Amino acid sequence: MKVSCLSAFDNKAIMPDDGMVSAVLGSTASIWDELRAHVKDHYPSITGEWKHYGKAAGWTYKLISKKRNLLFFVPRNDCFRLRIVLGEKACTCVEADNELPAEIKETIREAISYAEGRSIDIDIDRHEQLKAIKRLLKIKYEN
Repeated sequence: MKVSCLSAFDNKAIMPDDGMVSAVLGSTASIWDELRAHVKDHYPSITGEWKHYGKAAGWTYKLISKKRNLLFFVPRNDCFRLRIVLGEKACTCVEADNELPAEIKETIREAISYAEGRSIDIDIDRHEQLKAIKRLLKIKYEN
């Protein structure tokens, strides 16, 4: 029985390129592109890199600032998964933020707390989610 890979890209020998990612994401590729442009325009110190996390996880695109992981993006068929780990200070900021949807706040509250923080996954498949992603990135970057 084949185990399904988290990422749409599981072959370690082939790092995804923009064309491959756009083809897999389908209609959500515009969200991916807009988010990457937002990061480039507003956070010039943030860099992105592809990393292969093994056969079960596959390729993930991560945003980094000064060796600190900010966000992880896992391309999937017709969507992408956002993974973020928030420390307690950032979690407090999320709770106080009036712009974030209640469902994201609830997901963070329910997440198991580890030494590095609370890890949440959000499947991104609607353009309306972009505003919340940008807010989470800002909170993570500042905390």
